[in-house]
Amino acid sequence: MAQVAAPLSQSWTALLSKRASDLPARPRLDDPENQVKRISFTYGFPDGDSLPSSAVAAATVRALEARGHEALQYGTAAGVPRLVQVLLEKLRRDQGIEASPANVLITAGGSQAVQLVLDALVDWGDTVITEEPTWMGALRAFKNVGARPVPIPIDGDGTDVAALERELDRLRGEGITPKLIYLISNFQNPTGASTSRTRRERIAELAAEYGTMVFEDDAYSDLRYAGEKIPPIYALDPNGHTLYLGTLSKIMGAGMRIGWLLGPAAFIQKLAVLKIDGCTNVFGSHVAAEWLPEHLLDHVAELRAIYHRRRDLMLDALARHMPEGTTWTTPDGGFFLWVTLPDGLDATRLAVQARERGVEFLPGRQCWVSDRGDNTVRLSYSFATDDQIDRGIGIIGEIVKGELMEIGRA
Repeated sequence: MAQVAAPLSQSWTALLSKRASDLPARPRLDDPENQVKRISFTYGFPDGDSLPSSAVAAATVRALEARGHEALQYGTAAGVPRLVQVLLEKLRRDQGIEASPANVLITAGGSQAVQLVLDALVDWGDTVITEEPTWMGALRAFKNVGARPVPIPIDGDGTDVAALERELDRLRGEGITPKLIYLISNFQNPTGASTSRTRRERIAELAAEYGTMVFEDDAYSDLRYAGEKIPPIYALDPNGHTLYLGTLSKIMGAGMRIGWLLGPAAFIQKLAVLKIDGCTNVFGSHVAAEWLPEHLLDHVAELRAIYHRRRDLMLDALARHMPEGTTWTTPDGGFFLWVTLPDGLDATRLAVQARERGVEFLPGRQCWVSDRGDNTVRLSYSFATDDQIDRGIGIIGEIVKGELMEIGRA
């Protein structure tokens, strides 16, 4: 008698690799346009009204007229040479980075750069060092490759280098060399903190001393609206132990899916071989190469003004609406504020209540390696309107106060 095959919907889970089956479900990312229908402080979406659609449309026409055949053809794994040159000029001017085309790899946004670096460096069970709290996307990427993340605390001046040195020394005593030190040097996601120049210099020294690599994620550096610019670790590292990640997602448009990675030429060549896509967004790269020289500086100035105002609006709303015992950071740039609620509160529980009232935020627990952070919250001010910021923080404040009353601490 012939056997009847089980429907795919019932049998596909048995086919999953161990790596995939162990992964937690990923929250479905709503279309940014749907976010407008409610108040969302969850995601780091760029401001919708400031996206340079008209200028990008004009750049698209110019790219097609001047280089249409190239733009619509396969390209090289390293990236479109014209975009590489434009980015090198931007990095020299804005970040003080001196590099050559051999040091550059164009990637499909910053996320692909993270994935490529981990694929190149990390075997299952290898140790990586990371700030804590940190970008939840990096934590997910570490899990995907079986890395063992070791957390280092972060404070108002960025990565705690004394703690970093102690951890490196402890690992050396166990015969372990961490494959990398992952950190976000400017306006860190989620805390908004920036690592001081003195600490950056020391981090570069420690990487060389302990034979590891710094993986510097610098997605937000162009969005500084207070304080003095600090050179990236990559520019301060004389020993070549730093990899540097940048992206157009925050300053041109997340939909462009264009990022870049800087590193030693031989390492960049190895990553180019690992790229499964062969070449990254050739068409978009030609468009970006047309748009960047003419529009970047003015557009970034506009973005700084927008996000500066929204940060201040959120800070003011927090001061007016949140109960005593709540603290928060004051970043000099970027997209995020980090809020610490009174002890005993569970931000995940509060997030459910807030969503029922049309407001969303990210419980900070998702950004921690260790079992901490239940009372922390990441708030993004980049996408919400001015009015939404005040109303949304007001609702969160009411929920927090109500929770404190419920546990008898109001």
